[in-house]
Amino acid sequence: MPKSKKKKEALTVNRFINEVLVDQLKIPLKQIVNDTPFEKFTGSKRPDLLISDVEYDIQLNNDIEYIKNLVAYAEAKDNCVVDDSNWKDAYKNGLFKSKKLGISYFIVTNCKISYFYNSSNGKELKLNGNPIREFQSLDVLRLISKKIEKNEKLTDISTNVDTQSSISEAIFNKRLWELANIYRGVDFNNITEKIDFTIGFISLKFFEEKAALEGFKDKTKDYWSDLRLFLEKPDTFIANLSGYIRRLEKETDFQEFKDLMEIVNKKINSPDIDQNDVIEIFNIIDGMGILHGCGFDLFGAVYEMFASSKEKGDFGEFFTRRHYAHIFTKLLLKDELFFDKSQPFMILDPACGTGGFLTEAYKILYNNYKGSGTINSDSLEFLKDKCIYGYDVKNENISRTKLNMFLVGDGHANIQRRDSLKEKLYWNYFDYIVTNPPMGYGTVKAETSSISTIRYEISFLTRIVKLLKVGKKACVIMPDGFFENPSIENFRIEILRSTTIFAIISLPKFAFAPYTKEKTYAFFFIKRSSNLTNFQKKAIWMYIIDNDGFANSDKRFPTKLKNANGSWMHDEISAWVDINGDEKKGLLEERWLKYDDFSSGGTIWLNEKGEKIKLRKGGFIKIADINKKNFHNLLPEFHLRPYEPSYVKIEDVDSTLDKILNDLKSIDL
Repeated sequence: MPKSKKKKEALTVNRFINEVLVDQLKIPLKQIVNDTPFEKFTGSKRPDLLISDVEYDIQLNNDIEYIKNLVAYAEAKDNCVVDDSNWKDAYKNGLFKSKKLGISYFIVTNCKISYFYNSSNGKELKLNGNPIREFQSLDVLRLISKKIEKNEKLTDISTNVDTQSSISEAIFNKRLWELANIYRGVDFNNITEKIDFTIGFISLKFFEEKAALEGFKDKTKDYWSDLRLFLEKPDTFIANLSGYIRRLEKETDFQEFKDLMEIVNKKINSPDIDQNDVIEIFNIIDGMGILHGCGFDLFGAVYEMFASSKEKGDFGEFFTRRHYAHIFTKLLLKDELFFDKSQPFMILDPACGTGGFLTEAYKILYNNYKGSGTINSDSLEFLKDKCIYGYDVKNENISRTKLNMFLVGDGHANIQRRDSLKEKLYWNYFDYIVTNPPMGYGTVKAETSSISTIRYEISFLTRIVKLLKVGKKACVIMPDGFFENPSIENFRIEILRSTTIFAIISLPKFAFAPYTKEKTYAFFFIKRSSNLTNFQKKAIWMYIIDNDGFANSDKRFPTKLKNANGSWMHDEISAWVDINGDEKKGLLEERWLKYDDFSSGGTIWLNEKGEKIKLRKGGFIKIADINKKNFHNLLPEFHLRPYEPSYVKIEDVDSTLDKILNDLKSIDL
């Protein structure tokens, strides 16, 4: 290889390591080795890129330990395409060196796209049925390595629902990062236009996927993939892209996304964007792989990437962070493990926003049914048309939610523009309700005789109780005032009589920052019959989340530090993969409805500063302890971490004042 070409390749690989592996995938730099001789293993043939579970230290000469703990090996080639001569040469080297290194798989990458191969049979690897086209996080690399070690012929690696989501979202965020670089040269009118332009563009690709999956793709019509023929001719490409959009708007069931597609059409034909930038945007979205069943709130991911803090604050009324939407929906639906045609149920979010809770519900149920072997035509029809309901007062949110549902799998049939506070809805109709309603003062009086208020969260809660079937469950995000404010004690008493509260989870102060900085809680309850008006007798499980994987400040940057066993140090919500490649539940799910640290005097953990903390985190609070004396306080902090005020004696105040006066007298003025 000519010297200048080799130097250029080295620069490309170094940039790939720093920008993708370290910055995006958070793989520690000291665990990555690039183009270093390991002659004991591969002789004169150097492996291009290695990742291990231990740091490489040339001074300690720890080659053997490093290779023994290897989790990934890649051959990196610059300026090549899949299956050309350079790619095939890298594949051949990968087969040879992976066996010498003793690793069960290898990767070939051109630093833009990455293919994974089984070292034993040379076949390409898949994750959950989809070919792997992107580099993965350390967790996933470790999981792939260990699973193939257990079955050396394995070519399709299955993961649980939590790992699937993190894989899909990490890959998608990499593509969004690439789009962000191009968007610097595009003149968008506002953040909403930028986000809707991105989502609308993605929907154009997804339509062809949906047509192919559902068997209605018309060979006589043009689709997304046909646009690749015109990439060398910008004018022709723009004209054909516009024609494709107009066809979808006119001829297909994608008419309901007309507003989003029209934003794309207007922008690509305006002077606000260069034609070559449009082609680059197309190429990035084209490289996203299969979007159907992506497994996460796509709209939320786009908004997190592109919105500023102020814009997120403005947007907060209809957005819930994905990791909270996922875990609370998963806990609410914990018993729905298999599909039973004779026992259908319905899930509602009456303030669905962009559909974060509903996309999680679809994904969780689909994976539960898949795991129990009950995925069939009946269960798919149930998920698609009969199970999931979403209402929102804003038309634009309905379009966003429907598209989100399309992308996660489907289930958009019952997403409707409805005012959940003003309209007559289906009372005693839903089996599950999960929502993060607006907070603050609205215009609709709450339907309760125990209090007169127009606060959104109270008005929504009264409606949610009416909408829920007797004996069925809800999870509602509520602000702290509902749980402790003495002025609404009577309303809390009403809720304690009409429902059985089985869990209250305290979220960190900045859980939804910068969308909102209000202290919030996840409130789980079961609706009781109107004939039963006595207080519940069962104790309430309360839990305090101190760390959720993000900094406990309004900046909310990720704190993805791990212990030696691979578990999160500052994240009680997310699942994880241990150093043996085994998938583990997050702490909250592991502790759900059973954890009680009363007898031990609390739980010990490290905060973000590395300080050792011991406080109570969870336990069962007796109903007798929720009484008139404390205004029927339901705050977990009140019961788990009661505050004892420290009083200062009068003589101590006098002594301190005397000292201050004497000090003042001694000052030479």
